[in-house]
Parts: sequence; structure tokens; C-alpha cells
Amino acid sequence: MPIESESKFIWKLVLNILLTPFTLVLFLFGKRRFIDIFQPFVQIIKFIFEAKFTIFIIILNIAMYIVTLFISTELTESLVHYPSNLFSVKAYTLITSGFLHANLMHLLGNMLGIFIFGRVLERKLGAGKTALIYFGALIISGVFSSLIHLFLMGDNTGGIGASGALMGLVATAILIDPFYITYELLLPLPVMVVGWITIYADITGILNPVEDGIGHFAHIGGFLSIAIVMFLLGVEERKKLVKGFMINIISLIVVAISYYYFFM
Repeated sequence: MPIESESKFIWKLVLNILLTPFTLVLFLFGKRRFIDIFQPFVQIIKFIFEAKFTIFIIILNIAMYIVTLFISTELTESLVHYPSNLFSVKAYTLITSGFLHANLMHLLGNMLGIFIFGRVLERKLGAGKTALIYFGALIISGVFSSLIHLFLMGDNTGGIGASGALMGLVATAILIDPFYITYELLLPLPVMVVGWITIYADITGILNPVEDGIGHFAHIGGFLSIAIVMFLLGVEERKKLVKGFMINIISLIVVAISYYYFFM
């Protein structure tokens, strides 16, 4: 069964909520089942769990966060990725660090993004290819960030979180379905606009560095990862990604010209 879009879900949910009083009346007259009264709740649960890989990886991240609350600091530290680990037997931390989060807000922010953009990809590519993009971006973003920190910045700062993998999902989503409407920023916006805002924030964070605790280089690595991962996808998917790239470039040019014409 195809995964429902956010817009379709929201309209159906609003309609079902508005119809609930009528459903209750019909139930009292024996024209509806008792379960029909709770249709909005059933719809929400279905919406949450219909993207199989996305909800699996979210549950795994949440479970890992809970586990880290009870295990020793030393064990948790052994799962953190440091740039120097790239050239040692601890290279596995490229993956394990992606399931560690500094605090609840860090976890919730990443999980919300994974839920939204993961669903976009599963609708278009299926669970298997979404998983490939997720873990590919997680590894590539870690390698990219490690090389930058080791050879350009000369430090060995550790990094944790699923942000690099998330940004791989974001980058792919804005290419594979640029006009998909998402409500991540509480307003109905094309997913490519949300992606642009995210990329702009990371580039700004690199050009004007502050101690914000955000791994901007890992984010950029996640965005760029699709340039590598795309070659592991099928020919049709690559064509769609290239087409989406052109749509994004043309849209950015139109926005830039419009801004210059109306505001400069």
C-alpha cells in the first residue's frame, strides 16, 4: 500500500475530526461501529507506522538513547566517533556514533527530521533504498567531517548524532521530489525550500563559526553524500535525481532574480 503524503493525511484527519460528532450519533443509532468513533486516532497511528524503515530507525535511535542513560560513561565514550578513529580499528564508530545523542532535544530534533524526510524517500524509493541512503550518508558524512577536522582544522573533536544521515535524506528528498509539500516548519512549503534553508544555515555556520555544538561539516558531508550514493541506486532513480537537481538550480535562479528585481 503506497505511503500517504502529509497533505493528504492532514486533510483526511481534519475531515475525520469534523465528522466525529456525526459518527458518534450514527453509532448511537446502530449505524456505525464503536471503533469508527476513533478513526482519527487510527489514521494517526497508520500514518506514523506506514513508512517501515523510517519508523524502525527512529525506534532504534530512541532505544539507544534510553540505553545510554543506564550504561557507563566509559562504554558510551567508546561508541563516540573521533576523527582519528578513521585510521584505526575503531572506524566502526562512524556508525555507532550516529545512534548517540547529547540530550533529549538533540534526539527529538533529529527524529522529527528523519520522520519527515524518510517518509518522502520511502514514498518514492522504498524502504531498502532509503536505508542505503541513510547509512551511506551516515558513513560518508563522518568520513568527510573527520578529514576536514584532521587535515584542515588540526583537531580531534568527537561527534555524535544522526544529523549527517538526516542531511543525506534531506538532500535526496529535495532532488527526488522537490515540490513535495512538508509541514516541518509549521507552514506548507515545498521540501526543496526547507532543504535550502537547512543548507544555508550550515554554510553560514561554517563561514561564521560559533560554539553552537552543531557538526556543520558533518551536515555538509551528509548533503554531498548523495553524489556518491546515487551511483548505488538504479538508472531511473539517478535520472530523477539529476532532473531534481536541475529543478532546484532553476528554482534558485528564479528566486535570486525575483529577490534582486523586487528588493534591491
